[in-house]
Amino acid sequence: MNELKEILETRRNFYAFLYRLYVDAPSRELADDLVNQRFHFEELTSLEVNEDLSHGFRLLDEFMERSKGRAVEAVHEALLQEYTRLFIGPFKLPVQPFEAWWVSGHLLGDALVKVKAFYRRAGIAKSSEYKEPEDHIAFELKFMHYLCEEGLAADTPERLKECVTLQRAFLDEHILKWVPTYCDAVYTYEGSDFYKGIAKLTKGFILLEDAVVRDLVESVA
Repeated sequence: MNELKEILETRRNFYAFLYRLYVDAPSRELADDLVNQRFHFEELTSLEVNEDLSHGFRLLDEFMERSKGRAVEAVHEALLQEYTRLFIGPFKLPVQPFEAWWVSGHLLGDALVKVKAFYRRAGIAKSSEYKEPEDHIAFELKFMHYLCEEGLAADTPERLKECVTLQRAFLDEHILKWVPTYCDAVYTYEGSDFYKGIAKLTKGFILLEDAVVRDLVESVA
Protein backbone atom coordinates (compact mmCIF):
# COMPACT_ATOMS: atom_id res chain seq x y z
CA MET A 1 0.00 0.00 0.00
CA ASN A 2 2.91 2.36 0.70
CA GLU A 3 4.21 1.85 -2.84
CA LEU A 4 0.75 2.56 -4.26
CA LYS A 5 0.51 5.75 -2.19
CA GLU A 6 3.95 6.86 -3.39
CA ILE A 7 2.94 6.37 -7.02
CA LEU A 8 -0.30 8.30 -6.54
CA GLU A 9 1.56 11.14 -4.79
CA THR A 10 4.23 11.33 -7.48
CA ARG A 11 1.60 11.45 -10.21
CA ARG A 12 -0.50 14.03 -8.34
CA ASN A 13 2.53 16.28 -7.86
CA PHE A 14 3.60 16.06 -11.48
CA TYR A 15 0.09 16.79 -12.75
CA ALA A 16 0.07 19.86 -10.46
CA PHE A 17 3.43 20.96 -11.85
CA LEU A 18 2.21 20.61 -15.44
CA TYR A 19 -1.28 22.06 -15.31
CA ARG A 20 -0.09 25.26 -13.60
CA LEU A 21 2.27 25.94 -16.49
CA TYR A 22 -0.63 25.76 -18.95
CA VAL A 23 -3.26 27.62 -16.94
CA ASP A 24 -1.21 30.58 -15.66
CA ALA A 25 0.98 33.10 -17.44
CA PRO A 26 4.60 32.86 -16.28
CA SER A 27 5.22 34.94 -13.17
CA ARG A 28 8.19 37.15 -12.49
CA GLU A 29 9.08 34.72 -9.70
CA LEU A 30 9.33 31.91 -12.24
CA ALA A 31 11.67 34.00 -14.40
CA ASP A 32 13.76 34.82 -11.33
CA ASP A 33 13.99 31.12 -10.45
CA LEU A 34 15.10 30.29 -13.99
CA VAL A 35 17.75 33.00 -14.07
CA ASN A 36 19.08 32.02 -10.65
CA GLN A 37 18.94 28.24 -11.20
CA ARG A 38 16.19 27.72 -8.62
CA PHE A 39 13.56 26.20 -10.91
CA HIS A 40 13.16 22.68 -9.63
CA PHE A 41 10.56 20.18 -10.73
CA GLU A 42 9.35 16.88 -9.36
CA GLU A 43 11.36 14.19 -11.12
CA LEU A 44 9.62 10.86 -11.37
CA THR A 45 12.07 9.04 -9.12
CA SER A 46 9.64 6.25 -8.29
CA LEU A 47 8.77 5.58 -11.94
CA GLU A 48 10.74 4.76 -15.07
CA VAL A 49 11.67 7.90 -17.01
CA ASN A 50 11.24 7.63 -20.79
CA GLU A 51 13.04 9.39 -23.65
CA ASP A 52 10.56 12.27 -23.91
CA LEU A 53 10.76 13.01 -20.19
CA SER A 54 14.54 12.92 -20.24
CA HIS A 55 14.57 15.26 -23.24
CA GLY A 56 12.20 17.65 -21.50
CA PHE A 57 14.28 17.77 -18.32
CA ARG A 58 17.39 18.41 -20.42
CA LEU A 59 15.76 21.25 -22.38
CA LEU A 60 14.71 23.00 -19.18
CA ASP A 61 18.19 22.61 -17.71
CA GLU A 62 19.68 24.08 -20.88
CA PHE A 63 17.19 26.96 -20.82
CA MET A 64 18.20 27.76 -17.24
CA GLU A 65 21.87 27.62 -18.16
CA ARG A 66 21.35 30.08 -21.03
CA SER A 67 19.23 32.34 -18.79
CA LYS A 68 21.92 32.59 -16.13
CA GLY A 69 23.12 36.18 -15.83
CA ARG A 70 20.31 37.66 -17.94
CA ALA A 71 18.02 40.36 -16.58
CA VAL A 72 15.01 38.77 -14.87
CA GLU A 73 12.68 41.30 -16.52
CA ALA A 74 13.92 40.34 -19.98
CA VAL A 75 13.41 36.61 -19.38
CA HIS A 76 9.99 37.26 -17.85
CA GLU A 77 8.88 39.42 -20.78
CA ALA A 78 10.00 36.79 -23.30
CA LEU A 79 8.11 34.06 -21.46
CA LEU A 80 4.99 36.23 -21.24
CA GLN A 81 5.09 36.96 -24.94
CA GLU A 82 5.43 33.30 -25.80
CA TYR A 83 2.68 32.24 -23.39
CA THR A 84 0.41 34.87 -24.96
CA ARG A 85 1.12 33.59 -28.47
CA LEU A 86 0.52 29.98 -27.45
CA PHE A 87 -2.52 30.32 -25.19
CA ILE A 88 -4.18 33.74 -25.40
CA GLY A 89 -3.90 35.45 -28.79
CA PRO A 90 -5.41 37.89 -29.83
CA PHE A 91 -4.75 36.24 -33.17
CA LYS A 92 -5.34 32.59 -34.03
CA LEU A 93 -3.32 30.38 -31.73
CA PRO A 94 -0.46 28.60 -33.53
CA VAL A 95 -1.21 25.36 -31.64
CA GLN A 96 -4.74 24.95 -30.32
CA PRO A 97 -4.73 23.66 -26.70
CA PHE A 98 -8.21 22.13 -26.93
CA GLU A 99 -9.15 18.48 -27.32
CA ALA A 100 -12.00 19.24 -29.73
CA TRP A 101 -9.58 20.75 -32.26
CA TRP A 102 -7.43 17.62 -32.33
CA VAL A 103 -10.20 15.01 -32.44
CA SER A 104 -12.70 16.79 -34.71
CA GLY A 105 -10.80 19.55 -36.50
CA HIS A 106 -12.81 22.39 -34.98
CA LEU A 107 -13.44 23.95 -31.59
CA LEU A 108 -16.33 23.13 -29.27
CA GLY A 109 -18.97 20.72 -30.56
CA ASP A 110 -19.50 17.08 -29.65
CA ALA A 111 -15.96 16.54 -28.35
CA LEU A 112 -16.44 19.22 -25.70
CA VAL A 113 -19.85 17.79 -24.79
CA LYS A 114 -18.24 14.41 -24.12
CA VAL A 115 -15.57 15.94 -21.88
CA LYS A 116 -18.22 17.78 -19.87
CA ALA A 117 -20.23 14.58 -19.51
CA PHE A 118 -17.18 12.79 -18.14
CA TYR A 119 -16.64 15.51 -15.54
CA ARG A 120 -20.29 15.24 -14.48
CA ARG A 121 -19.82 11.49 -14.17
CA ALA A 122 -16.99 12.19 -11.71
CA GLY A 123 -19.13 14.70 -9.83
CA ILE A 124 -17.29 17.92 -10.68
CA ALA A 125 -17.98 21.08 -12.66
CA LYS A 126 -15.75 23.89 -13.92
CA SER A 127 -15.43 26.96 -11.73
CA SER A 128 -16.89 30.15 -13.22
CA GLU A 129 -13.49 31.77 -12.61
CA TYR A 130 -11.96 29.58 -15.30
CA LYS A 131 -12.89 31.09 -18.67
CA GLU A 132 -11.58 28.47 -21.11
CA PRO A 133 -13.70 25.51 -22.30
CA GLU A 134 -13.43 22.31 -20.31
CA ASP A 135 -11.38 20.54 -22.99
CA HIS A 136 -8.41 22.89 -22.53
CA ILE A 137 -5.24 20.96 -21.74
CA ALA A 138 -4.86 22.70 -18.37
CA PHE A 139 -8.33 21.61 -17.27
CA GLU A 140 -7.83 18.01 -18.38
CA LEU A 141 -4.51 17.80 -16.53
CA LYS A 142 -6.14 19.40 -13.49
CA PHE A 143 -8.87 16.77 -13.62
CA MET A 144 -6.32 13.97 -13.51
CA HIS A 145 -4.66 15.77 -10.58
CA TYR A 146 -8.05 15.79 -8.85
CA LEU A 147 -8.54 12.06 -9.45
CA CYS A 148 -5.10 11.33 -8.00
CA GLU A 149 -5.99 13.36 -4.90
CA GLU A 150 -9.27 11.49 -4.59
CA GLY A 151 -7.41 8.21 -4.81
CA LEU A 152 -5.07 9.28 -2.02
CA ALA A 153 -8.05 10.29 0.12
CA ALA A 154 -10.01 7.08 -0.56
CA ASP A 155 -11.06 5.43 2.68
CA THR A 156 -12.21 2.14 1.16
CA PRO A 157 -10.77 -0.22 -1.47
CA GLU A 158 -13.94 0.32 -3.51
CA ARG A 159 -13.44 4.10 -3.62
CA LEU A 160 -9.78 3.69 -4.59
CA LYS A 161 -10.77 1.31 -7.37
CA GLU A 162 -13.37 3.79 -8.60
CA CYS A 163 -10.79 6.62 -8.74
CA VAL A 164 -8.22 4.52 -10.59
CA THR A 165 -10.86 3.21 -13.01
CA LEU A 166 -11.92 6.78 -13.80
CA GLN A 167 -8.30 7.71 -14.46
CA ARG A 168 -7.94 4.81 -16.89
CA ALA A 169 -11.14 5.75 -18.69
CA PHE A 170 -10.24 9.44 -18.97
CA LEU A 171 -6.84 8.63 -20.38
CA ASP A 172 -8.35 6.28 -22.97
CA GLU A 173 -11.37 8.37 -23.91
CA HIS A 174 -9.70 11.77 -23.90
CA ILE A 175 -6.08 12.55 -22.99
CA LEU A 176 -4.31 9.83 -24.98
CA LYS A 177 -6.35 10.70 -28.06
CA TRP A 178 -4.82 14.14 -28.45
CA VAL A 179 -2.31 15.34 -25.86
CA PRO A 180 0.79 13.55 -27.27
CA THR A 181 0.03 14.95 -30.75
CA TYR A 182 -0.59 18.40 -29.32
CA CYS A 183 2.74 18.26 -27.49
CA ASP A 184 4.55 17.32 -30.70
CA ALA A 185 3.03 20.39 -32.35
CA VAL A 186 4.13 22.68 -29.49
CA TYR A 187 7.61 21.17 -29.66
CA THR A 188 7.95 21.86 -33.40
CA TYR A 189 6.57 25.40 -33.06
CA GLU A 190 9.34 28.00 -33.29
CA GLY A 191 9.41 28.85 -29.62
CA SER A 192 11.82 28.78 -26.73
CA ASP A 193 13.35 25.69 -25.18
CA PHE A 194 11.25 26.41 -22.09
CA TYR A 195 7.94 25.55 -23.73
CA LYS A 196 9.55 22.91 -25.92
CA GLY A 197 10.75 21.33 -22.68
CA ILE A 198 7.31 21.56 -21.09
CA ALA A 199 5.82 19.93 -24.20
CA LYS A 200 8.30 17.05 -24.02
CA LEU A 201 7.68 16.58 -20.29
CA THR A 202 3.93 16.53 -20.84
CA LYS A 203 4.09 14.02 -23.68
CA GLY A 204 6.54 11.78 -21.86
CA PHE A 205 4.47 11.83 -18.69
CA ILE A 206 1.22 11.02 -20.49
CA LEU A 207 2.81 8.10 -22.34
CA LEU A 208 4.22 6.88 -19.04
CA GLU A 209 0.78 7.23 -17.51
CA ASP A 210 -0.64 4.77 -20.02
CA ALA A 211 1.53 2.00 -18.59
CA VAL A 212 1.42 3.11 -14.94
CA VAL A 213 -2.35 3.41 -14.73
CA ARG A 214 -2.78 0.06 -16.47
CA ASP A 215 -0.73 -1.49 -13.68
CA LEU A 216 -2.68 0.42 -11.05
CA VAL A 217 -5.98 -0.90 -12.38
CA GLU A 218 -4.66 -4.44 -12.06
CA SER A 219 -3.34 -3.82 -8.55
CA VAL A 220 -6.68 -2.57 -7.19
CA ALA A 221 -8.87 -5.07 -9.04
